[in-house]
Amino acid sequence: MGKEQGQKSGQDKEQELDLWNPWEEEEESEVWIDYICVKCGMMDPVPEFIVAECSYELEGGESPEFFCPVCNGTLVRKEEPADK
Repeated sequence: MGKEQGQKSGQDKEQELDLWNPWEEEEESEVWIDYICVKCGMMDPVPEFIVAECSYELEGGESPEFFCPVCNGTLVRKEEPADK
């Protein structure tokens, strides 16, 4: 007798899952921007999308400032990334 109507093979289920999340394999790696505290010197990486969202009302060349999680000082963008 074969498959009953309504049942799916393993391959059909895999193809269906691929349709639900077609971008699964195209995910990009997240970019981090180094910020350093003016007060205590702690370095804190901030995701690029957060920096971009906080930069909307700033002039060209300006970078947003954040609060240090350790001392509540001001985090400013580091001139050169830590991996260089």
